[in-house]
Amino acid sequence: MPDSGDSDGARARLRLSAGEVTARLEPGELGFAHTGELHPLEAVFGQERAVRAIEFALGMEGSGYNLYAAGPDGLGKQSVVEALLRRHASLRPAPPDWIYVRNFADPDRPVGIALPAGRGRAFATAVDATITTAIDELRQAFESDSYARQQQDVAQQLERRRSALLDRMREMAESLGFALTVTPSGVATAPLADGRPIASEDLDRLSAAERDRIDRAGSELEERLRDLTLELRALRREALESAQGVDERVARFAVDHLFESLLQAWGDDDEIRRFVDDARSDLLSETNRLRQPAPGEGAPAAGPARDPLERYRVNVLVSNDPEGGAPVIALQHPTYDNLLGRVEYMGQLGSLVTDHTQIKAGAVARANGGFVVVRLRDLLQHQHAYNGLKRALLAGSLAIENPGALYSPAPTSALRPEPIPLDVKVVIVGESQLYHLLHRVDPDFRSLFRVKADFEVDVPRSAENVRGLAAFVRGQSERESLLDFGADAVARLVEHSSRAVEHQRRLSANLGALDDLLRQSHYWAGQSGSGRVEATHVQRALEEREYRSALARDRIQELIDDGTIFLDVEGHRVGQINALSVYDLGDIRFGRPSRISCVVSAGRGTIVHVDRETDMAGAVHTKGFLILRGFLAERFGQHRAMSLYASLTFEQLYGEIDGDSASSTELYVLLSALADV
Repeated sequence: MPDSGDSDGARARLRLSAGEVTARLEPGELGFAHTGELHPLEAVFGQERAVRAIEFALGMEGSGYNLYAAGPDGLGKQSVVEALLRRHASLRPAPPDWIYVRNFADPDRPVGIALPAGRGRAFATAVDATITTAIDELRQAFESDSYARQQQDVAQQLERRRSALLDRMREMAESLGFALTVTPSGVATAPLADGRPIASEDLDRLSAAERDRIDRAGSELEERLRDLTLELRALRREALESAQGVDERVARFAVDHLFESLLQAWGDDDEIRRFVDDARSDLLSETNRLRQPAPGEGAPAAGPARDPLERYRVNVLVSNDPEGGAPVIALQHPTYDNLLGRVEYMGQLGSLVTDHTQIKAGAVARANGGFVVVRLRDLLQHQHAYNGLKRALLAGSLAIENPGALYSPAPTSALRPEPIPLDVKVVIVGESQLYHLLHRVDPDFRSLFRVKADFEVDVPRSAENVRGLAAFVRGQSERESLLDFGADAVARLVEHSSRAVEHQRRLSANLGALDDLLRQSHYWAGQSGSGRVEATHVQRALEEREYRSALARDRIQELIDDGTIFLDVEGHRVGQINALSVYDLGDIRFGRPSRISCVVSAGRGTIVHVDRETDMAGAVHTKGFLILRGFLAERFGQHRAMSLYASLTFEQLYGEIDGDSASSTELYVLLSALADV
């Protein structure tokens, strides 16, 4: 057995202090006195791989090159993506506005029209003004003396012709011995005697010859009147057409110049010209309704008042700033409606009705020509939204619909708006595991999201990245109105960043955790009355955060101190060894020393781990134990079966344990029990 003195000397030579295992950074190495001297970080530091992938996706045209930003939470993926998107979007032209207008030939199929950026609302205002003025002009025209005179002239001319025709009919009837009267249902005749109509009872007293004469005369009169009656009916139709002709001429004279002015200003687009012409024709066809008093004027309406502008109103679905570049929309709650748009309904007489003015845009429509960013976990909570997004991207067009209307208990009117051509880049932010899962099981996802930007959890601790971290601190201080950080504070942040990833030559890329530490350090600097955050304030923030989260750790330490948890730290014990368990409670990780004990006896080569047998061991720990058992079989069971029974356990641990870091420790305690040393 080696001499214990030599062993102690070797341990002394290998023992390292905390300072020797910490990569210190001297503030003077940073090259600045405080972060106020630096320029804010524009995007991110140390994520060159992810940035190159993002820039590639932004540069690639065509379908399928949407982006998936992959990595754990806290890396600032969405912030980085949005910053790069906005920088890229500012260099692109603003996409067109989109409007929906009534399809007068098929009202259930509203027409989508693209207009130059910023022109949609102006066109809607121009149409409203034109229609409002046209309705006022129509009402004034139909109330004018000129219109009344024209209608009177037409009526008088037709009445003279009607009177002349009726006079001819009366003369013809009288020549055959009949009287003729005009009724609302037509003309009626009656035989005459001595210039007076014969009553029905007197007619029965006439001789047969006289009645026969009257019948023959009546038949002749009916034959002669037939053509004149047709002529009278034609005259009535002519009267109606003449009155309508006056109405049409007056209406056209009143509104044509308004629509011509609208066409001169907006008629360069064929679809706009078609809509304006159709709206004018429809307005003229609705003259009788529009000439009635407006709601609130005259007699009350029998039903709900209808806005006369409704049929002609322009629904501005998307309006873009002509100087704003391409849109970047980050959607926090991607329901189907919020993402893809919806068609709203109004209750009317027990049913749900809608029209083109009730079409509402979602994020995809508002981001058309630009970019939309969503979180995958949020998106997958709304299966209809996820499937609808894929359909739109695969089709290259957006059809705004309302799937919920299919399941509505109330009768609904169907509306199928014309699809809008889609030119949008979708960025999904999520974990790598979900990307690999969808890439494997969903072929649509695989064809649509061909670019993955992998964000690293830690980055090299190079001079460039250290300066990038300092620039990030500067940017956050500016955005969140924090105090400037001194060089010593930045150095302490760098040291803590390396400690967080347990590597002297790496820095943590968890910008969310770093930002939280910045705010807490700012708070403690303010509490001390300092005008700048120093290293002592950063250290205070770390200590206070640890103290707030360390209740469980301190209670465990108390149990060790008072002997409740059995632990020997001095001397030697057969079949007993100390191991370190790591507790991760989310906001704090700490080690807890535990005793591993082993007992052996004669047996048939059985090695039992109590924690595994009681289902308290995880898969990784079980794998390590089975490897250990195989090692013992290979080492000691080559020529004969091992005649032993061994039992190992972590003492006073009653929750699940996992990991294989204790495998060698378990081997040592097993050998100790076997050798009785």
